[in-house]
Amino acid sequence: MSQITIQCRLIANAQTRQKLWKLMAELNTPLINELLKLVHQHPGFETWRHKGKVPTATVKQLCEPLKSDSRFVGQPARFYTSAVATVSYAYKSWLKIHASFTVATGR
Repeated sequence: MSQITIQCRLIANAQTRQKLWKLMAELNTPLINELLKLVHQHPGFETWRHKGKVPTATVKQLCEPLKSDSRFVGQPARFYTSAVATVSYAYKSWLKIHASFTVATGR
C-alpha cells in the first residue's frame, strides 16, 4: 500500500484554524492513541502479529464505542475514519518491520 502525502496551505480565519487545531490535537490524536492501545490489548493481537496485519474491521469495531466517549465525542465522521485508517496503517507498518527483524535475527 502506498500513501501519498499532500501538502496544502490552510487559509482560514483564526477561529477556524483554532477549531481545527482543537479537533486534531485535543480530540483526534488522543483517539488514535486510545485505538493503538486497544488494538494492542485485544485478545487477537498475537494472531494478527503472526499474520502481519490487524483487520481494519476490528479497528472500526473498537472505534465505535469511543465515538460516544466524552473524551472523543463531537468529531466529524471523517476524523473517526482517519483515526481508524491511521491505526491500521501504523500497525501494518510496525508488524511488517517486526516480521523482517524477526526473520533477519532469527528471533
